[in-house]
Amino acid sequence: MSTSTKTQEVKIELKISQELKEKLQKAANMRCMILDEYLLEILQDAAEQPIPEPESIVLSERDWEKFVSAIENPPEPNEALKAAIKENQEKYGKW
Repeated sequence: MSTSTKTQEVKIELKISQELKEKLQKAANMRCMILDEYLLEILQDAAEQPIPEPESIVLSERDWEKFVSAIENPPEPNEALKAAIKENQEKYGKW
């Protein structure tokens, strides 16, 4: 009696720009692959890469005090920061 193992497949949807899709399609074509095969290969390779260890940063006492002060007493947002926040909220919604 033989047993067969079925793997369940799931669908993942991505929204990307037409420009990026064309770039990915061209790369897939150059490798004689369909886009799905190419993306799966890239994703699997990326998933198998080791995750780098976090890097520690050591501050002097003076720099630590500056860092804490900046967090505890942040400056008022300037116009560029306000515009960036507004743009981000329009694109991704408010938190």
